[in-house]
Amino acid sequence: MKKFWILINFEWLNFKADKGLLILTTLTLFAGLYGIYYGTTEIERQRENIAALDVLTEHNVEEMKVKFPGEADAGDIGYYHSTFAVNHPDSWASLSMGQRDVNPYYIKLRLLNLQSQLYDTENINPLKVLSGNFDLAFVLVYLFPLLIIGLCFNILSLEKEQGTLPLLMSQPISLPLVVGAKLTFRVLIVMGLALLLSIIAMLWEQVSPDVRVALWLGVVVLNTLFWFGVAFLVAALQKNSAFSAVTLLGVWLMLTIIIPALLNVYVAIKQPVPQALELTIKQREEVHGGWDKPKRETMNKLFTLYPQWTDTTEIQGRFAWRWYYAFQHLGDVAVADLARDYQESLQARHQLVERLSVLSVPVNVQGVFNAMTGSDLPSHLAFLQSATRYHGELREFYYPFLFNQVGFTHADYDREPRHTSTSSPDFTTAYSGLVKLFLSVLLVYVAGLLLFRMKEAIVK
Repeated sequence: MKKFWILINFEWLNFKADKGLLILTTLTLFAGLYGIYYGTTEIERQRENIAALDVLTEHNVEEMKVKFPGEADAGDIGYYHSTFAVNHPDSWASLSMGQRDVNPYYIKLRLLNLQSQLYDTENINPLKVLSGNFDLAFVLVYLFPLLIIGLCFNILSLEKEQGTLPLLMSQPISLPLVVGAKLTFRVLIVMGLALLLSIIAMLWEQVSPDVRVALWLGVVVLNTLFWFGVAFLVAALQKNSAFSAVTLLGVWLMLTIIIPALLNVYVAIKQPVPQALELTIKQREEVHGGWDKPKRETMNKLFTLYPQWTDTTEIQGRFAWRWYYAFQHLGDVAVADLARDYQESLQARHQLVERLSVLSVPVNVQGVFNAMTGSDLPSHLAFLQSATRYHGELREFYYPFLFNQVGFTHADYDREPRHTSTSSPDFTTAYSGLVKLFLSVLLVYVAGLLLFRMKEAIVK
């Protein structure tokens, strides 16, 4: 053990003297700090936007009170008055923003047809979607492996190329001890840096101190060990530094870019998703066609869904708000199967990606981080379902006014339902990903040890 710590101390002296490694480590540290800053500020911006929605809603209510100073027709209120379905970020969201920067975290709703409102979102810069946001998860998943490669590509070959390995082996130490000490020192450096950044992020964001603290740190440790295992496996080949560097970069490129791209193509073919545009177009056709259908036909269809309003008075004249909102809702009903198929297809695609993530550790780790922070696709789909239920609550609130032909007063604004939801973690996906990550780590170290022993046996 004394020899081991002597080698560790020797590695520390070499590390301090190597300006290139110091610069690389420092840059990774600053990249991690910037990732923490960016993630925190982006989520804080979302929280500020969500807080401003209450102000916008109150401002809209005041405008409606001015526009309709006395009792108003609830149909006018439902048409001009808007409210919001809101998806609050989890306290962990800044560490891994996942799809919160792509999918809307609030939806503006009126009493009109629902589906077109669900998918009527702001345009997103496709280049930003492609590159993703620079949060802490991005640094840990994509940049830390490059730091490990920079530290380990010549872990054994450098000694050979400088001619110091024979001198080193002339001492009463073994080659496995030398490699083990070199790897241990580098693991301590990188692991310490990754854990330090994770703790800083947790303290900065003041995350909920639950089981996810241990889960996040466990994933960080295993992800770091995996990439060191890859470096150990390549070092076991005992090739020169150039070969090792190219091989390690090739593995990084394969796992982080090529395999995910191939998986994306495979998933798109294997699990196609119908376009939301098709859904909204069909709904729009149904709604527009409602103007030309007999009112009695439209109302009878609605009464099959809401039989409690069957005995309401017959519609007189060319227009009535309850008839208008009836065919608006029937437009949603007409595309209900398409809407369900669309969301189920997205869910099925996510599950397929989760199963295939065993082929790429970065994909798996990113999926675990997103599941932990409630920023993955299932969380967004849960928000859409919550917004759908909220729209139903709005109908339930307004229909008594419409069908009983009761005036809408200023006091009724306070009784209108409000919506709020908060993203929640998916522990099932997170634990499943953790198991797959552990098996990947185990596999790469077993392969490295077997290859190392084979090389030693050949040499002897």
